[in-house]
Amino acid sequence: MNIVMATSNLYSHPALITIRSLLTNNADADELTIHYIENGISEDNKKMLSELAESFGRRIIFYPLPEGLKGIKGLSRTDPVVYSYCFLQEILPDTVDRALLLEGDCIVAGSLKEFYSIDLTGFCLAASDDCQSKWYKRKLGLKDDSVYHNSGMMLFNLDELRRIGFGDRIRAVIEEGKSKFFYEVQDELNVALEGKIKTIPPRFNCTTALFLFDYKNMLLYRRPSTVYSEEEFLTAREHPVVIHFTKNQIIQARPWIKDCVHPYNDLYLRIKADTVLKDEPLWEHGRGKINRLAYLMYSRMPKAFTAWGLGIVHAFLYPVFLYRIMMKK
Repeated sequence: MNIVMATSNLYSHPALITIRSLLTNNADADELTIHYIENGISEDNKKMLSELAESFGRRIIFYPLPEGLKGIKGLSRTDPVVYSYCFLQEILPDTVDRALLLEGDCIVAGSLKEFYSIDLTGFCLAASDDCQSKWYKRKLGLKDDSVYHNSGMMLFNLDELRRIGFGDRIRAVIEEGKSKFFYEVQDELNVALEGKIKTIPPRFNCTTALFLFDYKNMLLYRRPSTVYSEEEFLTAREHPVVIHFTKNQIIQARPWIKDCVHPYNDLYLRIKADTVLKDEPLWEHGRGKINRLAYLMYSRMPKAFTAWGLGIVHAFLYPVFLYRIMMKK
């Protein structure tokens, strides 16, 4: 297995927990190499990550973020290191034909062997449905029935990306700037690879949205124009392979931050307790007024009403016009 991670120095600590969970649950892999693209990670943190990998008989190869990616304009929510997702076919050696990207806000709860070995013939990568509305997709110029994929867990067919010259294609999308919206690099990847991404079950990338409501109310909340089945939804919640602690406007879902109420928070903390970071205090992070209001609705009002009300905002009002206020555009 070739695993890719990419973080700034700040997120190298949560990434250590991701790596610990990965190595613990994939000890039977014949070979496993972590390719770590870093943006200013300190030597102490590199040593900490390397020592963890070595304790499992694995290795980490560090790659500095290419200088050309540091100056890309337009990012408002993320570190420039996320642009490495678009250029793995150039950053990694030509001998690496496929690579599985894990973001540092994930934990691996099971074996990745099944996912890593899926057939990618005719596809550039594989990822899970992020369940966005048709209005969000229209904002990007995507078709209503095109699946909009989440970029936190992706299996890249690097040979295919090299064959089609994807670097030039994604550079054109980035420079044009029309496809950079709320999720930025994720948006641009979906636009550049529309129809070339294989959709995987959500158990391989269990985002926070799966845990907020039951299936019926999740549909009210997300208003998705494409969606996985209820059976896949329930399997993901009960038997996740990768748990992705995505940010959310309703609950505090990041387990390295105080007051996390994610249902798998305790699992994350148990993994953390088995690392050199076991005594590191949780981060402080104040939630804004809108987030506090959303959580008040979620915790005090009927779930169906909350899903319906917040769904109108999330799925329709935001991509149609509220983004102008929230993103100051």
